[in-house]
Amino acid sequence: MRMNLTGQNCNDLWEESQQAGSLVSYNDSSTIGWQGYVPHLGKVQEWIVSLKEGLKLRFYEYVPQSNLQLSEHYGEGNWSTLSFFIVGDVSTTIKGVIDRVDERSGRTYLSSSPDTLEIEDWPAGEQLTRLQVAFAPSYFLNNFTQEQIASLPLEVRQAIEGKIEPYYYPGSITPAMRTAIHQILHCPYHGAMKQLYLEGKALELMTLQFGQFERSLSHRREGVSLKTDDIDRIHQAKDILIQNIANPPSLLELARQVAVNDCKLKQGFRQVFGTTVFGYLLDYRLEQARHLLESSNLSVAEVARQIGLSDRSYFAATFRKKFGLNPSEYARQHRVTLAAFSNIKCCS
Repeated sequence: MRMNLTGQNCNDLWEESQQAGSLVSYNDSSTIGWQGYVPHLGKVQEWIVSLKEGLKLRFYEYVPQSNLQLSEHYGEGNWSTLSFFIVGDVSTTIKGVIDRVDERSGRTYLSSSPDTLEIEDWPAGEQLTRLQVAFAPSYFLNNFTQEQIASLPLEVRQAIEGKIEPYYYPGSITPAMRTAIHQILHCPYHGAMKQLYLEGKALELMTLQFGQFERSLSHRREGVSLKTDDIDRIHQAKDILIQNIANPPSLLELARQVAVNDCKLKQGFRQVFGTTVFGYLLDYRLEQARHLLESSNLSVAEVARQIGLSDRSYFAATFRKKFGLNPSEYARQHRVTLAAFSNIKCCS
């Protein structure tokens, strides 16, 4: 059974949960957040950070207890949202802008929805995690030159000039975006330094995403166009690589498994992710290695083996090139930081 909730319904449930004590809020000079439980929406974690005027970061993670259809009619505000799907799949419709689209883990979108109705279907029991960068056209007027503005998507440029129209650009999370997202979610700073760090990372995500849109338009002008089905197959190929990280298929075998030719697979990876097939795999392996070095007591050799890079010299060189430290140095530094943090918590 599916439950239908409007934006007002959600606000009411949110307030009732705060009054009942099942949802706790916190805030400081720039951040407001919530954590706890809301009926139907389930387990909730959310925070919003206000950066420079006209620029915000929002993170939210829900595990809904019911199958939900959420509908929200947006007003005539001029904010745009760049959204990154970290975990979880939903189906979305924006009336008059896009028909039903599956917003899957690993995808992104840039949108503006003034005076529109948005409908999302959330499955019960499945975690939904997103990071969003929200910006107002005034931000670009105050911080960018005319030459820089000229490289932005058409609808963003029109919004800067005062013509606010709804739009929706789909994209994909690239390895570089994934790194920036990880750094935002594990920000090592507080206070003013946190503000500067997060603002830099928000701008990095915007730059990477706008660059992806620009490359996509360039490919279309050159006659290399991917259909929706092709993009789905490219994402399927990416998933196969991730699932077989230690022993990936060859390029030809991967193309066969997703039913495209190897040429389209190579072109598609460059267009969707901004890198080659095995460039994506290497970057993902290194991200997994970093996670293992941070969260486990595995040796460097064991980490290298788990991610499918048995040549330790090559692993060390590529890890150092990406993260600035050898794997052993990275693990040692992170464990010293964790130990120091634990001591602070024990003494507090």
